[in-house]
Amino acid sequence: MARRKNTSCAGLGCAGYLLLNGVALVGVLLALPVLLPDLMARLAPPVVVEGAGRWAVVHGVPVVVACVLVAVAGRGARVAWWMFLLRVALLLAAGAAAAASVEDRLAGAPWNVRAGAAACAAGGAALLVFLGVRRWDKAIGARPRPGEVWLAMVPLREDPERQLRHYCVVLTTGSGRAQVAQITSKDKDGRRDHIRIPNHGWDEVSGRPHWVEIGRVPRIVPYRRFLKSRPQGPCPDAVWTQLRDRLPAGSGSGAPPPGPRRGGGRGRRRPRRPPPPRFSAQVRYR
Repeated sequence: MARRKNTSCAGLGCAGYLLLNGVALVGVLLALPVLLPDLMARLAPPVVVEGAGRWAVVHGVPVVVACVLVAVAGRGARVAWWMFLLRVALLLAAGAAAAASVEDRLAGAPWNVRAGAAACAAGGAALLVFLGVRRWDKAIGARPRPGEVWLAMVPLREDPERQLRHYCVVLTTGSGRAQVAQITSKDKDGRRDHIRIPNHGWDEVSGRPHWVEIGRVPRIVPYRRFLKSRPQGPCPDAVWTQLRDRLPAGSGSGAPPPGPRRGGGRGRRRPRRPPPPRFSAQVRYR
């Protein structure tokens, strides 16, 4: 019997309620530098946010929340530090701008109304940035690095149009794709094109022996064909040294070796023509 999905009105309503509460909670934390000073100024007597400790709490909480959201949006994938900080700054700026805009528009409304609207606005802006980061990372695919073991759809050597789910060692990376060496659990002892790869560091569950191909032309896998956002683990040092030393020529740049040059370039040599025939000076008369 097919499994039915929970698409009832009650299920959708519960999911929407939880999502709304989560967005509001995140919005309150992000809009804390806007909401808290306004609330403290309305107390009798008014209180001003002073001191390094108070400023650290008021402005540190949104930064921590933004860092967590950006890390979750990126599914834990490793990115450059400047890209991570840029995403955090974008999320903080979007939340603060949304909260300040709502505060200005509802200047004459009660504080609780303005605070709720500002929190929802900041949470909605953070949700948009969150979804944008996730979609961007999904579009560009994984970010493998040489020397890592990944799970990917590896093309067959006999038919590159077909792919099978395999673990592989990333050899080189290029523009939108990587060159990999496939890992298999089939017994390859006694073959020169495969070596044993220990499970330590990347496969602590199966307990099966594995072999990785070596000295063969690497297989090309686009980044979108990597099935996870993070590697299984590092390739063992001894195996990685052998793979790197026996990498075929022309595979170090992550691109296929260049083919023959076409057209009439300078480097193309024209074939030499045979010399014209030499005629004898003697003439026979009839």
